[in-house]
Parts: sequence; structure tokens; C-alpha cells
Amino acid sequence: MKNTESKPIVHGIVAFLALVSLLGNIYLLRSLDVFGSPPLFALGLLIELLLIVIFAYSFLRVLKTPLHILGSIFVSAWGGMLTNSYVEGVRKSEWPTSRWLIARLNPKNPFGLLLTIGFALSLEFFSNFLGILLNVQSHGPITAIDTRVANLMPSIRTPLQTTIFRAVTFTANTQTIVFFVLLTAIILWRKRQHALALLFVAVLMAEEGCANALKHIVGRVRPASSFSDYNATGFSFPSGHVLHATVLFGLLTYLLFRGLKSSILRLVIILGYIISVALVAVSRVYLGVHYPSDVLASILLGTAILTLLITGLEIAMRYEPWGQSLASFANRGLAIVPIVVLVVSIVASPVFIHLTPDVATPTLTTIDSLNERTVKKLPLFSETLTGRTMEPINFVYLGTAQQIEQLFVSHGWYKADPSTLANTLKAFSIGFQGHQYLNAPVTPSYLAAKPENLAFQKPTQTNTLRQRHHTRLWRTNFKLADGRDIWVATASFDEGIEFAGAAKLPTHHIDPNIDAERAYIALSLGLKNDAYLQVVKPQAGTNASGDIFFTDGKALLISLVGG
Repeated sequence: MKNTESKPIVHGIVAFLALVSLLGNIYLLRSLDVFGSPPLFALGLLIELLLIVIFAYSFLRVLKTPLHILGSIFVSAWGGMLTNSYVEGVRKSEWPTSRWLIARLNPKNPFGLLLTIGFALSLEFFSNFLGILLNVQSHGPITAIDTRVANLMPSIRTPLQTTIFRAVTFTANTQTIVFFVLLTAIILWRKRQHALALLFVAVLMAEEGCANALKHIVGRVRPASSFSDYNATGFSFPSGHVLHATVLFGLLTYLLFRGLKSSILRLVIILGYIISVALVAVSRVYLGVHYPSDVLASILLGTAILTLLITGLEIAMRYEPWGQSLASFANRGLAIVPIVVLVVSIVASPVFIHLTPDVATPTLTTIDSLNERTVKKLPLFSETLTGRTMEPINFVYLGTAQQIEQLFVSHGWYKADPSTLANTLKAFSIGFQGHQYLNAPVTPSYLAAKPENLAFQKPTQTNTLRQRHHTRLWRTNFKLADGRDIWVATASFDEGIEFAGAAKLPTHHIDPNIDAERAYIALSLGLKNDAYLQVVKPQAGTNASGDIFFTDGKALLISLVGG
């Protein structure tokens, strides 16, 4: 008895902790620009989804008895309302619209309340899918984020992450999905669940047709920054991998949920499903074969399809004689399917998927000489992930990446590490502790939709990550007639940590006088020339976190020669 009574308390504690964590996570995700790192934002979004599921499930478990009481009261009230003379008049009305609406709300009708709820939910997901589709077709704001994220991916890939995401993406590859469906269908067929076995096969075929039709209708070209040996052909929108994972993995999850009796195991299977779909979606963006909007749209479309499938199965189990066998079907044996698929993906993915980074060679435009007229051809403003304009450039370098790196390192500057998830989390941890991370990554900024190629920083006397001099450099698609590459850069001084932006996130606060940082860098590098170009008008503005800056609009021209 004590054990039974303690369960609501445990679920209540879990629900409370999940709610507190969820609110904190939503608070952190309110400002995409300040978050800066797409991998970190994706991690935060995944955590938010998991917390929502944990909270909702635990909260419903806490309210199990109260909900039964409320349900009983609602049923009684509903029955009383139906006996009302006015309601009876509407029910007996021959007006077609009234009869149709009453039928849609009738819980005893197989095509009544349950179908109405399922269809409404599916329609909501599908309308959001259409919103993304129209945004993509009209080159709306979401495509600006797509381009910047795709351009960022090559700079944050690591061998370990690539190995993991190769295995993850293989779980939803065509070969694996066919194997997944056949294995599931065989198990169901042997259990005499012929309808369910055929349903999995039919869903796979319907998905393939739907995805291919949409790809050719939309005709969106895949991102350029992918892996050259990876067999990702065809168009980009939507992602067939993510659609398969959402619908087919979801259908299996639904059957397991009905077959498992333990509330803990049910929660685990739901969380496992969410994580698997999220990882497949991230893997497609990470490998450079899809844009973020491709995978998000696929999740919404897949959820709309899955909602209709589950609604249909629930109707069959509750109202149709042939569906009674489905309702009593003990399908715990299906748990072997995701385990086998995961093992196969880990073993087979290196054999079937060969990943060679595709190094794109930019097309360079030649400029005879740089002056205040020709400098206007260069990209002049840095941008946030969403494309909002930030600081103008305040340096122009002429030379190679090796020359630039040698210049900075030889004068006590440190090259920033790539903005990988691990490096970003490490920087957060060290920064909060007040310690130093000399090669800490900088928040990605963009110029002409591309992230910085190089970044350097120099500590101050405080010797902590909270305060630093730093600069970001981009290689442009321009070169001088003598063959030297043209680079542009922005620079600012991080004075300390502040809580900025709409979400009041902890981030660096910059000195508003970015011209002073330009002068400091010139002095620290031992530069004695004063070749300044007026690139923009004197102006003020704000960066991604909302910090104010002001500048005279000039950029220092630095010509590098020699090895």
C-alpha cells in the first residue's frame, strides 16, 4: 500500500523538477542570436523537448485519480446536457450542418470525437509544415538561417562527431529502413498481426512516394558544403531520412507503448524515440546534405502523418471487431527491432558511407587596387545567425592565412578553437569559474552569410576568459591583381560578462568604442602605417547581444609580404 501511495509523490517531484528545468531552458532559448552556436541551440532544443515529455507524463501520472474523477463528472454532465430540451432540439434537427457537427463530437461514433481530435492535431502539424514550405519557396527569413548554418558546419566537424553522426544517419538510410520494415513486418506476421505487418510496408512505400514527389515539386538544391563521397543525390526538401524516422520509428514506438505496462519503460521508449528523431535530423544538417528547414519541415509532416496513423489504429482498436486483436496484442517482442537496427548501423555505416570533406574552391574576383571606391565591393558588415547587420569591418588584410596567423601568434595572440559543441561547453564552464581558456572559441559571426575563417584573442592582465581582446577574420572572394587574397575583419574588446538580450543570457559585454580596439590591435602587432580606408559612414549600432557600438567607419589596411 505504501508503495502505491508513494508513486504519485515520486511523479509529482519529477514533474516539478522537469517544470523548473523546462522554464529555465525556455528562458535560455528565447534569443537565437545571443546563443550563437547552432549545435548548442540544437542541444538546448532537444533538452526542452525531453523535459516537456517528462513533465507531461509525470503530471498526468500525478493526476491519474483526479482525472478519472473529472472524467466521470464530465461524462455525467455531458449526459445531463444531452437531455436538455434545447440540446435535444439541436440533436434532432434535420439541418445538415448541425447533424454533421454532432456526429463529429460523438464519442461513441467511430468517426466522431476521436477522429475529430486526431484530424485537428494532424492539421495543425501539417499547416506548420506548409508555413515552412512557403517560407522556403519565397526565400523567406528561414532561408537566411539555413545558409549560415550550412556554411558553419564544415568548421565545426570533428572526427568523433562525424563517426557518430554517420552511424546515426545510417539508421534512417534507405537500406536500413527497408531492413527495419521487413524485420518488423516479419515479427508482426509471425504474431498473426497481418494488418500491422502490411501497414508498415504500405507506410514505407507511401512515404517514399510522398518525399520524392515533394522533392521534385520544390526542387531545392542541396547545400554545397557536404561530403563529396557521400551518396546524397536528388533534391533537398524534405528530408526522406527524417520523414522515415518520424513516422516509422514513431509507429513502432506507439506499438511498444501499448505493449509495455511499466510507466518507466513507457517514458523511456518515448524519450528514446524523440532522441533518435532529433539525432537523425541533426545528422543530416551536420553532414551537409540538408538545411535546418528541410529537417524541421520533415518532422512536422511526419508528425502529421503519424498522428493520422495512430488515430486510425485507435479507432480500429476501440470500435472495429477486427481491431480487438490489435488492442490485446502483446508487442513487447518488437523491442528487439530498434536494438538490431542500432547494432547494424554502427557496424555497417563505415562500409556503406564513405565521408570525404568536399573542399570547395571559391571563385575569386580580381581588383586592381584597393581604395575608398573599390573597397565598397567587399562585404562590409558582420551579421548574426538570423542575418541582422552588426559591426562594420575595421581591418582589411592582404595576404595568406599562414601570413595572418604568423603575424598574430608571433605577437602574443592565440588562435581560437573551432566553435564545436564540446569547445563551446568547455568555454561556458571555464568562463563561469573565472578561469582562463586561451584558445576559447568565439561566438560565430557571419559576413556575406559565411562564418569567420579565423579568430584570434589576447588575454588582459586579469587573465580570465571573462575579459579579452579578440578579432574575427573572413577571407573574401576577392584578390588583388598581384594574386594576394583580400581578408576583412572586425574587432572588439570584451570588458566582462553581462546578462544581455531578450533572454538576459550570460555573454560578453563589449566596449562600445570598437575603434579603440582597432588601435590596440594595430599597436600590439607593431604596425606603424596609417593606411585607413573609409568603408562606411560614421555610425552607431548594436551587436547580437544588444551591446551598443560606435565607429568612425574606417578600416585599417594591412599589407603582408614574405613567408
